[in-house]
Amino acid sequence: MLRTVFIGSESGFNNVIVDWLSKNSELSGVVWTDAVAWRKSPREIVKFARSRMRRYGILKTFDEVLFFVWYHTFVARRDNRQVVSKILEPYWAHGSRATWSGPVLRVRDINCPESLRFVEAARPDMVCAMCINTYFERDLRAIPRHGVFLWHEGITPEYRGLYPPFWALHNCDFERVGCTFLRMNDKYDAGEVFVQTSTAATDPFTAGHAYIGHKAVFDSLPEVGHFLRRLEAGDARPLLRTGSFDRYYTYPGFSDLVRQRFRLRRWLREAGLRSRREANQIIETGRVAHANECAASGLERLISSPVSDAEHTAVGQRT
Repeated sequence: MLRTVFIGSESGFNNVIVDWLSKNSELSGVVWTDAVAWRKSPREIVKFARSRMRRYGILKTFDEVLFFVWYHTFVARRDNRQVVSKILEPYWAHGSRATWSGPVLRVRDINCPESLRFVEAARPDMVCAMCINTYFERDLRAIPRHGVFLWHEGITPEYRGLYPPFWALHNCDFERVGCTFLRMNDKYDAGEVFVQTSTAATDPFTAGHAYIGHKAVFDSLPEVGHFLRRLEAGDARPLLRTGSFDRYYTYPGFSDLVRQRFRLRRWLREAGLRSRREANQIIETGRVAHANECAASGLERLISSPVSDAEHTAVGQRT
């Protein structure tokens, strides 16, 4: 088996990923880092908000704050319950619940010397990462023989960046709600793609982006397992997709949420669907293309018009 190291934020979901990696590779170490450390003190929150205002202005930053408050007030707990009841509990029910007992390092900066020494000592063939916003410097990416691979909660290159499930639904792009397993390079979420999977059985009208993103990653595990075996055998090749377009998204604002809700309801009406339940059946059974054809006349301009790069994208930037 390939020797691996996992890097990510410590959570119930990532403990499942660590357990899965330990069963599908020779896991030799885990690096835990805090992807949302800026939320944990008023000083860090103010610092983060100021950096957003300098880059995007007061109105855009205020819009993002409204979305953040709305999500964590009305949706986050439901998303977390769904992750536990529909992903974590079923996974652990199929085997004994185990906690990783091997080498562990907890750091704030994954590119610090201590982190580099830890990964080097593990002698990994590959590093796998999930739930992390930090840029991986070249020194870290150069350590594993095959590079650093990322589970990205969206289809790339169309949905690089932050909150890809939200933006795919914002664009009524249901066929690109999924996961990409890619090898990192110098740009965020822009490396070679080796696995891409779509996710089904998610209600776009009620499910939050966090649950959809975690489910997309979980649904990708069988295909990632096949890829690990091909990589070990020397048969792995990156996927070649023609006709794709590159887009990088940043944090959504409350106005983007309003627009998303409007577009979803209009898609429902233009596709001739009588209820959300009927729409969910269409999405779950993969018959989205036909519904999109029915809705095309009314939504072509609305959906195909690109979101303003100045307002919603930041190529080469994570914030």
